[in-house]
Amino acid sequence: MLRRFLSCNTGSSALPTSYWRERIAAVIAQAHLSPTQIQTVHRLYLCLDIFDRVSREPPVAHDTALPAAATG
Repeated sequence: MLRRFLSCNTGSSALPTSYWRERIAAVIAQAHLSPTQIQTVHRLYLCLDIFDRVSREPPVAHDTALPAAATG
């Protein structure tokens, strides 16, 4: 579910990344996780970190004008 949220989120979600961090922390607190599950948790936190970083960056302006040499 988290991966779907991250791939579809446009920045206007009702569920912020802090919600997902709390959900993951609750699972960790309630369950004894295997090494594979712990690795998955670390990857999920990494995905959240990347998503937060990318969503804070200003959008890149794409200049669609042709270079002066190309307009000839």
